[in-house]
Amino acid sequence: MRRGAGSRSAGVAAVALVVTVLSGCGGEPRPSATSMTARPSSAALGAPTSGSGQSTSFDPCTALTPSFLASHQWDARPPATRQESTGDARWKGCLFVAQSAYTFRVQTTNGTLAQVREKFTTATDLTIAGRRALRYEARPDVPGGCTINVDMKTGSLYILVDDPRGLHPRKLSPCAAATEIAEAVVPLLPPGS
Repeated sequence: MRRGAGSRSAGVAAVALVVTVLSGCGGEPRPSATSMTARPSSAALGAPTSGSGQSTSFDPCTALTPSFLASHQWDARPPATRQESTGDARWKGCLFVAQSAYTFRVQTTNGTLAQVREKFTTATDLTIAGRRALRYEARPDVPGGCTINVDMKTGSLYILVDDPRGLHPRKLSPCAAATEIAEAVVPLLPPGS
């Protein structure tokens, strides 16, 4: 395997991933920042280089119905559609605001767990609704953010919690909140996805 181009790409990917996580922190969504948010590159998340691997069988924006969101008190605002890409990596889903004012994203991505593990070597292995998952704080020095990627056939389900002010009504940490969200959302994934 050639290293020159790959290591440069991995370095760029690391910077893009840090920018992504930092842009997710800070409380309520800022539309102008979101539209300019850099997302992790395909090298950071191990996305297929063809760019054609994103799952289209699950749309978080429609799967998380108004009644589902209301039952979890995640319906302070209507979901805001988010579709981003960086290189061959793609994310598609929505930003949600809980009634207690913390935010979270649920998106499908063509980034794989293997690529996440390569970037975040200390990520915690989880099993959620029978699927492999990784939970990690991309920036432990910046409190309030936690991410879970759940294995899917063509990438992963990406869940990012942003709660820097500790607004969760039961005072759950961002990682506990991300796990709770994943445990509620993953059973909605279609079989075989």
